[in-house]
Amino acid sequence: MRKGSAVRLLFYSLCGLFVLGIFACSRDNMDYGPAFASAKTRGALVYERNCSPCHDAENLQLVKHPPKLTGLFHRQNLPSGAPATDEQVRKTIVGGRGIMPPFGQTLDQKQIDDLLQYLHKL
Repeated sequence: MRKGSAVRLLFYSLCGLFVLGIFACSRDNMDYGPAFASAKTRGALVYERNCSPCHDAENLQLVKHPPKLTGLFHRQNLPSGAPATDEQVRKTIVGGRGIMPPFGQTLDQKQIDDLLQYLHKL
């Protein structure tokens, strides 16, 4: 490889890394963990920030308490009676249900996918 070609290759590689760094470290990606983190890790963070404050709370002053989500996908049906499927849980996350607010405008598709993977592990 000639010296000029090697310098050009190095220059383009550095430019590519710079651009990748800008997008990979954007505020949206950093809010829910680095892009290279596992889906389970990102899903745990989504759960901790958005679900846990209600679903894991002990002292909520509500008429009806949100159900615990441990073992959610190990049951045949959700607490609502609907089948315990990804599709049904996604629908509940996006649109809300009962006292649960909708998260369709709060979480993007990737965050919901990561959350579903995490909920399968609970």
